[in-house]
Amino acid sequence: MKKIGIWNDDRNKVKTKEQLLELLKKYKGILTETMLDYLNSLINLDFSVIRDYISDSDRKVLAELDIYKKIAIYNIYNKALNLFNEVKMQFNISSNEDSFESLNVSILWSDRVVELFNFDYGEHLGCNDKIPKGYKTMKIGNVSLYQTLENKELREIELNRILNRLEKLYDQCNLDSYHHVNQDVVVGGPESYWSYQHGQKIAEYEKRLTELDSKKELSDFDKREIEITNQIRNMLLEDYGLTDKSFEEKKSPSNGSKKSALHKTLIKNQPNLTITNHIRYI
Repeated sequence: MKKIGIWNDDRNKVKTKEQLLELLKKYKGILTETMLDYLNSLINLDFSVIRDYISDSDRKVLAELDIYKKIAIYNIYNKALNLFNEVKMQFNISSNEDSFESLNVSILWSDRVVELFNFDYGEHLGCNDKIPKGYKTMKIGNVSLYQTLENKELREIELNRILNRLEKLYDQCNLDSYHHVNQDVVVGGPESYWSYQHGQKIAEYEKRLTELDSKKELSDFDKREIEITNQIRNMLLEDYGLTDKSFEEKKSPSNGSKKSALHKTLIKNQPNLTITNHIRYI
C-alpha cells in the first residue's frame, strides 16, 4: 500500500511526553501559569490543541514558539493514534515509526484503498522542492479528513460534464491542438505524440463515463465506505470541537469544464495549522 508522507531517514520525530515536559521547564518564568497549565494539558492529551480552549490572540502568541509547535504535533499525532486504536477495526496505519513525518490511516477492501485520516507535519516545502540546509518553519502541519457521500444530482452533473468533454475531444483535430504540443518533446514525431495524448485523454473520459453510467445503485462497498468515512470524520470533529460550519469551501482558480462536480475541499485555518475536509460524492 502506498504510504502518504515524506520519507526521511533524518526525519523530525514526534517528541515523547518526557522530552516535552523537560523542554517546557525552560519556559517557567517566561510564560504565565495559565499558559504553562494549558501546554501541560496538551502534553497530557486532556483535549485537542485544535479546540478553542484559548483565545485567538493567545494562540497566535503561542504559535510563534517552537515548544508550542512540538507540543501541538505531539498532541494531534497521539490523540489521533489513540482514537484509531480504540476503534475495533483493522486499519492500515503508516506512522512516525515507519520513518515518515506523518500519520496516515486508511482501510483496504478488496482492491480499494479508502483514506480516513492524514496528519503531515514534515518540514518539507513541497513535493518537488529541495529543503535548504537548516530550513525550519513554524508551521505545525496539515490535518486531512475524508468523507464520502451519495449525491445523485451531482453524479448527473458530472455525467453531463464528461459527455460534453468527450464531444469536444471527438471533434478535435491535430490542427486545433497542435500548438499545445511541447516542441522539445519528440515521441514518434509531434503528430504521433499529439495523437497518443489525445487518445489517452479520450480513453480516460470514456472509462469514467462507463463507471458513472453503471452506478445506478450503490454497491455494498460504496455503502460501507460512506458509513466508515463519516463515522471516523465525525469522531475526529467531535475531538477537535469542530462542526461542518467550522469549514469554508476552498476556492480554486476556475478551470471551467475540467473541474469535477464530485469532489469538494473544505478548509479550517488556525495559526500554522490547516484542517482540510476532503469530500467525495458518489
